[in-house]
Amino acid sequence: MKSSSKEKGAVAVEMAILLPLLLLILMGIMEFGRVFNVQISLTHAAREGARHAAIHHHKSTLDVEGTALGAAPSLDNLTVAVEHDADSCSSGSDVQVTTRVDLPSMTGFLDAGFFGAPGIFPLTLSGVGVMRCGG
Repeated sequence: MKSSSKEKGAVAVEMAILLPLLLLILMGIMEFGRVFNVQISLTHAAREGARHAAIHHHKSTLDVEGTALGAAPSLDNLTVAVEHDADSCSSGSDVQVTTRVDLPSMTGFLDAGFFGAPGIFPLTLSGVGVMRCGG
């Protein structure tokens, strides 16, 4: 069946309408996946740092930050802040390690000021790990 001359450009118009929406959905999926991955990595890093501090709190070579960042290699290209209270750790008390990062947008599409609208990036993400010292 042949299409009439009136319908020849319909596919191009439909694609021009739908393509930006499909690209927006694709970029949203990519950004969400990255944020989810970084959040899981931050929590894992904090938990590993807390575990290391809880076990080795009495040693002078305690390196909570190095252990935490080493446990999450996917955070290597980000500036991650690690805070801990391992200095006050004693048997029976808790140690808390917090990892924090200001995550920029991967695509730049959802940054603040894009199209003059407030954006959601950079996002401040954090992970917390708490463990009992000496146990």
